[in-house]
Amino acid sequence: MTNHIINQSANISPFPAETPVGMCYVPFQQWETPYAENVALERGTMFPSLDLPFCGREVNSNGRE
Repeated sequence: MTNHIINQSANISPFPAETPVGMCYVPFQQWETPYAENVALERGTMFPSLDLPFCGREVNSNGRE
C-alpha cells in the first residue's frame, strides 16, 4: 500500500496540475518527518514513504534466479 501525501494547507498535489495520459512522470516528493538517524541507516532511507518492501528475487552472477 502506497500513501500519497498531499499538503492540504498549501493545496499542493504530488502530481503536476496537467499530467498527460500515457506520459511518464515522477510525482513531487512531499516533505515529511524523517526517520531518526539510527533507523534511517538501518532501513536504507530517511523518509518513511520511500521505505518500501523489496519484492524481487535474488539473481546470481550468471543472470539466473
